[in-house]
Amino acid sequence: MQISMTDQPAGPPSRPTIQAVTGESPARARAAARALGSPLAEGRRPPGPLLMVGETDAWLEMDGTEVRVAFDSASMRHRRRGGQNELLGRAVGVKAERKPLIWDATGGLGRDAFVLADLGCHVTLIERIPVLAWLVNEAVNAASVSAYQQVREAAARMTVITGDSLQTGVPPDAVLYVDPMFPERKKAAAVKKDAVMLQRLAGTIDDVDQLWSWAWAQPVERIVVKRPLRAPVLGSQRPSHTLSGKSVRFDVFVRPRHVDPAVGTEV
Repeated sequence: MQISMTDQPAGPPSRPTIQAVTGESPARARAAARALGSPLAEGRRPPGPLLMVGETDAWLEMDGTEVRVAFDSASMRHRRRGGQNELLGRAVGVKAERKPLIWDATGGLGRDAFVLADLGCHVTLIERIPVLAWLVNEAVNAASVSAYQQVREAAARMTVITGDSLQTGVPPDAVLYVDPMFPERKKAAAVKKDAVMLQRLAGTIDDVDQLWSWAWAQPVERIVVKRPLRAPVLGSQRPSHTLSGKSVRFDVFVRPRHVDPAVGTEV
């Protein structure tokens, strides 16, 4: 979940208000408000981020910008054919005869997780911002009844968990995938709308060092970190190898099966 921080501090996390889509039954919006512990707006739209919930659709909205998660959308179908998917698959170790279990510690909008599921991997996605986890889970449910068989099959390989990865443990047979927030200063106009929305929801969070320390302590053979192309490597360990695309790269850390994560050597 890469978020480019703007020159203005994001401030504390924002809990979005829930609002039913005009002209549609509010039942699903009420259920979402109860599940998320968020207020349900009546009448005029309040300021700040909104979770718009209709009878069959839902999206985040702020200042006229909409952010949706739809795994069978035209843009996602286009992305599934993109070259970055090949890099991502190679980074986690996908082969014709090997579809590893993936533990996505920074789920975000779930798009990389879906790509990995589409490549044949079983993916557990963890997201600590409840509204994002809710939105991704709803997208997985919608994908499970998609008109596209491949989308349905990928959705069946995805599990969404609401929670903080730093409070969880990763199965030793999984590949750990990390796509952290990073403090990259850019002009606001250069930041993508998804990133602006996620930044507002997350607030000012800078726990990259904690995230890396947690990741390195997990009993896994392979850790994959997605980074902007010119960003520094997380932590003090050197990647085993790196796969680079046009704007991002994947730092791959491969360790012996039996390691002491504190020192990274065989025991």
